[in-house]
Amino acid sequence: MPGYGGPVTGHHHFEVVAWRADRRLTLYVPGIEASTTVDDPRAAEDAVRDLIADLTGVDRGEITCDIHLGRPWRSGI
Repeated sequence: MPGYGGPVTGHHHFEVVAWRADRRLTLYVPGIEASTTVDDPRAAEDAVRDLIADLTGVDRGEITCDIHLGRPWRSGI
């Protein structure tokens, strides 16, 4: 996975950036350069854990995340 440098076993912590767009909450995980959206913010943590598990092969139970409101910084924008 681009941007994911950890082994696929053990405890894994990810930072997540979230923002509102088109009545949905967009969740971006910079560590694996992937995103997902949810309609209900209460589903955000589960959605992010599922995304990370699907893309990295890490067990969902070993994933923790900090979700911060904001937008990812991009050069040229």
